[in-house]
Amino acid sequence: MSGNSSAASGSEDPRFEDQDIAGVPGNPISHLDGNAAAGALWELFRFDIIQAIGRCKHCGAVSVVARATVYADGPGIVVRCDSCEGVLLRLVETPTRYWLDVSGLSYLQIDREG
Repeated sequence: MSGNSSAASGSEDPRFEDQDIAGVPGNPISHLDGNAAAGALWELFRFDIIQAIGRCKHCGAVSVVARATVYADGPGIVVRCDSCEGVLLRLVETPTRYWLDVSGLSYLQIDREG
């Protein structure tokens, strides 16, 4: 992470600029639920993928994406199984591309809106 020293005033840590998302120094929020991935996945799929049902390739658990654990503090998002913590998918967005890895899913069931 490249820091901008002019953005920090006094002893404030610029990494904790948004306290609701970042937690507080010494007690950061380590993960969020699957709903945290909704915006990024909407940009890619253009439908509500968090209601899709997936099967974890690691443990076989079947669940909606919304129940998964999302880590969004890196260069992209990592979605982990809420049963075994195995990586289900990874998504990184650049100015020109999306990089999507869904190798942790055996399948993803997406219902058609009727």
